[in-house]
Amino acid sequence: MRILMVIESLRDGGKQRRLVELLRVMSTRKQHRIMVLFLKDSVHYKEIYEMEGIEFLFLKRRFRADPGIFWSFLRKAREFKPDLIHSWGGLPSLISLPYILLFRKPFVNGMIANSRLRFLSPAWFRVKCTFPFSDAIIANSEIGLKVYKVPENKGRLIRNGINFDRKGIDVSKESLKKRYELNGAEKVVGMVATIDWRKNFPMFIKSALCLLKKRNDVVFFIVGDGPDRPKIMSMIPQEQKSHFVFTGKIRNVEDVVSFFDVGVLASFGEGTSNSLLEYMLFDKPVVATDVLGINEVVENGVTGYLVRQDDFEDMAQKINDILNNEDLASKMGAAGHELVGSRYSIEKMVAGYEKIYDDFAGN
Repeated sequence: MRILMVIESLRDGGKQRRLVELLRVMSTRKQHRIMVLFLKDSVHYKEIYEMEGIEFLFLKRRFRADPGIFWSFLRKAREFKPDLIHSWGGLPSLISLPYILLFRKPFVNGMIANSRLRFLSPAWFRVKCTFPFSDAIIANSEIGLKVYKVPENKGRLIRNGINFDRKGIDVSKESLKKRYELNGAEKVVGMVATIDWRKNFPMFIKSALCLLKKRNDVVFFIVGDGPDRPKIMSMIPQEQKSHFVFTGKIRNVEDVVSFFDVGVLASFGEGTSNSLLEYMLFDKPVVATDVLGINEVVENGVTGYLVRQDDFEDMAQKINDILNNEDLASKMGAAGHELVGSRYSIEKMVAGYEKIYDDFAGN
């Protein structure tokens, strides 16, 4: 089977990580011929270049809204002659559409990765343009299928898969303290996320400052970067700045996550968050906002705690409760690890995608 996958870039992110893990497994099986078209020349996951039997091609744009990208895609797709097209995102879905309409190839639309769809937003228009011509529409959460109003006969739920090999690292806590100059810090609380409007970083910072009024032995890690970083950093008083570490984008997130005492996710809505799965992979208890998508993953009181949106005082209290109770932290971490292993394995994720490919282009 010839499969053409289309994605904007391979910058760090949950969608990109899913694609890389899917390609990693499929490249070892060598059952299909796969080409991946990128709309941007930006690759964070360099390991793709070591995968056998997979072709990679960058489609150049002269400027952001260059209409010539449609012709470039059409030309490359005709050369490859795919049996099926799988898009990873709204813009890739839109750019794939002319070829789909002209050559009537099976179309797997993978643009849903969250639980929010703004009316008249670019994503909303892409939904209206591409859903009617999609054979299968994939979401990584149940709420994603509902929010995007996916027709029942087209919707497919494929949850994220987490690679357990990522846990096989060996970095000492002392080396972490030295790298980030964590003098005197006994506890590490962290949040891994892009710093933008989709995440409630103000809630996280407020809860951190609230907790620092009770104890002085905690350092808070913000792992990631984004347009709202200056605003978030400005919320921290000068006398408390030594308790916060902004790592920016880092290659091996697990190096830092492995030393969290508590993993936090303050968000306005998610699909299935890779950050939550990474916390649980490393046996970390979770404190997160009780919002759509997150409450599909976190079981309140079992794998962590869910708190109301913007209730930063409750978030601070829940973090403190875990830091003060090693037995509770250990039980929640173990429960989270077990959940990831049973529900979010790479094998289940890959099997889900391969079944869709076989359903629509297997013959």
